[in-house]
Amino acid sequence: MANADSGRANSRRMADVGADGVSRDGNLRAAHTARAAHTPRAVRNVRVEAMRLAAIVGISLFHTMMPWTAQALCDPAAGCSQIGDMLGSDPTVLAVLGIIALMGAWGNHVFFMISGFYLIPSLARRSKQAGYWHDALRGTVRRVLVIAVSVVLVAVVALAFDAWVMPLVNVHLVWQWTLGIEFVWLYAAFVAVAPVLACLLRRVPARIRVAVACMLVVALVMVNGYVAFVSPGDAATRGLTDWRKWMSAITYAVSFAIAGVAGMSGAPRPADLPRWRHRWMKALVAVAAVVLTVEAVAAIRRDVTLIAQLSYKSTSAASMALAFLLVMVCASGSGGGSVDLARASREAGASGSVAARAVAWLASGILGFYIVQSVFGTVAMDIVIQGLLADVTRWAASGGGAAGLWLLAEGTAVSVGYVVVVAVLDGLIRRPVLRMLRLGR
Repeated sequence: MANADSGRANSRRMADVGADGVSRDGNLRAAHTARAAHTPRAVRNVRVEAMRLAAIVGISLFHTMMPWTAQALCDPAAGCSQIGDMLGSDPTVLAVLGIIALMGAWGNHVFFMISGFYLIPSLARRSKQAGYWHDALRGTVRRVLVIAVSVVLVAVVALAFDAWVMPLVNVHLVWQWTLGIEFVWLYAAFVAVAPVLACLLRRVPARIRVAVACMLVVALVMVNGYVAFVSPGDAATRGLTDWRKWMSAITYAVSFAIAGVAGMSGAPRPADLPRWRHRWMKALVAVAAVVLTVEAVAAIRRDVTLIAQLSYKSTSAASMALAFLLVMVCASGSGGGSVDLARASREAGASGSVAARAVAWLASGILGFYIVQSVFGTVAMDIVIQGLLADVTRWAASGGGAAGLWLLAEGTAVSVGYVVVVAVLDGLIRRPVLRMLRLGR
């Protein structure tokens, strides 16, 4: 009898690694464990990986269209360039540019939210186990080393490119490798504090966690709204002492944390999953409809000030809401009992298909893309991509019909192509080096 009890306890610990407790439903727990045992370790939730890939494309498209968006958002009363007037006077083009302007912050939110959604619950599950801090420290060091080594690899390539191919702007400046890639170091900082944050959240009742997260979001939206609509200031001249400069970091820190809180919540039971997913999908569609309506009305009225305010820097509440709701839809999974949403999500969306593996492989280049985009942005955007758009630009300048729509179509195509090229190179260079150093999988 004692051996049987011991066996059950050991089995429970193995099946429930990282869970908050033990499911009281033996059948559900057994089914959940069976799914886990047959889930290929190399394959992740394909829906979430597709969302990560979409985030990279969104960031790329945002940067590609930035010059055209800036021209389209000119004040007609103050005078616009010929291209700016052509783009801004077409409500359809202006509305699409307004939506693209949201994609930069949206992509950043998706990146930080997915990281928090999986990392924080994973650490929280183990936070009461013996040796947690030792294991958490080892894991954190490995994650930070992945980031640091990735930066070093890109730096080596960038310096070689600068020396033997063509000059790169700021590549020899300390600024380029510090504030020039600030989002990369923000990610490293979030990873570093994640073990402490997870340990604290694990000891707070779920309802209080959710309530505090909601209050943080409300406060954040209010402050960001004040920055965007009342006191934007001159973003180009902001120093580190300007509190508005820190709002980007605070905004993405909140995204990382609230996604972690969401991932720690209990997964719905299989019978409840369709209804649970439907509620999040309805919320996503409702918010998307509101955003599209506001952008369309602003474009019809040519209210360029409102369009600019809605997408100002990282303050966009629309980008944050759309990112969070999409994460909840894509990461949905069932488990019941003590299974948290993050764990259920990994198993629910696992797929071994060729398409799923291809998506996951490309999406794994998101960190490399962030670094490459920051360092090679001048070459990629100002020379290569804008060069490809030169013909459309000349057509637009001559008043060619539908030139704005062609610009959007070609801009989207070259942005997708740019992402594929960077992701493939990342998969052939950075990730193999990380595996060679035993830092990657």
